[in-house]
Amino acid sequence: MPCTTPTSSPMSIDGMVSLLAGDERLRTLVDAMPDMVMIVDQSHRIMLGNRALADFSTGGDTAIVTGVRTGDILACQHAEGASGCGTTEACGECGSLRAIRAALAGERATHECRILRRGNRGMEALDLRVSGTPFAWEGENLALVVAADISDEKRRRLLERIFFHDLLNTAGVISGITELLMQGTMSLDDVKESLHEAAQSLVTEIKNQRELLAAERNELSVSPGPIHSRLFLEKSIQAYRTLSLDHGCTVQLAAGVAEVIFFSDEHLLERVMGNLVKNAVEASDPGDVVTVGCDCDGTQISFRCHNPGMIPREIQLQLFHRSFSTKEPGRGVGTYSVKLLTERYLGGRVSFASTADAGTTFVVTLPLDIRA
Repeated sequence: MPCTTPTSSPMSIDGMVSLLAGDERLRTLVDAMPDMVMIVDQSHRIMLGNRALADFSTGGDTAIVTGVRTGDILACQHAEGASGCGTTEACGECGSLRAIRAALAGERATHECRILRRGNRGMEALDLRVSGTPFAWEGENLALVVAADISDEKRRRLLERIFFHDLLNTAGVISGITELLMQGTMSLDDVKESLHEAAQSLVTEIKNQRELLAAERNELSVSPGPIHSRLFLEKSIQAYRTLSLDHGCTVQLAAGVAEVIFFSDEHLLERVMGNLVKNAVEASDPGDVVTVGCDCDGTQISFRCHNPGMIPREIQLQLFHRSFSTKEPGRGVGTYSVKLLTERYLGGRVSFASTADAGTTFVVTLPLDIRA
């Protein structure tokens, strides 16, 4: 529907909400749609939301969805600030905001929107396909916005690509070794260690993907135990020694590492720190030094992973989203899993800073005793 010129005296929010809600035909039409439907005004506030939107966001109360912005009603983490949805730097990368702005400007547009939200189970990743269409009503230029939840589709596509990519790489190594054995080029004694490592890697990849799926379904169990901070970091470094050599960089302990015993789930923490170290190594140039360390203030322990490179600002704004990747399509779920495991299961928080002068540092802060 083409946009018309707004009236000289724009209708009040309450007036527009009442007018739209009072149109029984329009109400019936939008409620019949299975996807979330919103009619949005020039200030990006929802003037009318359908039943699907209310069911998804408020448990069925359609009155609550009016007068607020999309990020507010969907509990986007960037809408938690004082100014709300659409006011932060990260909002500039929001697909929903782009679709709404285009529609209000008289153009149809569809964008994918990635949201990290605070749900009943803690941090949740939400993927939406948002379409905006210009919508003229009683002399007002509005936007008709349809948001389809594609989280399951994106999750399945992402995990399948990662799963098959990593498994095929490892299986290829095993296949190559066995071919050498069959040709008689090498003896079993020559390759048995490499064959064992490849087989173990294959099993680990399968377990990792199964674990991530369980984590998203809130089915992951936490097994706290005592961990020695320095020994844990030394083990993390050793696990990626070969990868760092392949990239021509070095991974080492930072100076002044705190040596404390704390209680957490060592396996999950290994996944968290392993992803950070791996990402730092893969982002490093030959000759770079990746450092890992930790400090303790008596109430919590903070683990750090630093590399000299800087993450471009547009990537920083989307780094923890599940379906966002700086690598090839379908790759790069590492930082998302770091945030998911740390904040939902380990009772901690993740932050990072990245500048041209200081490089990039990720910080994982945990309680000294997850059992408390």
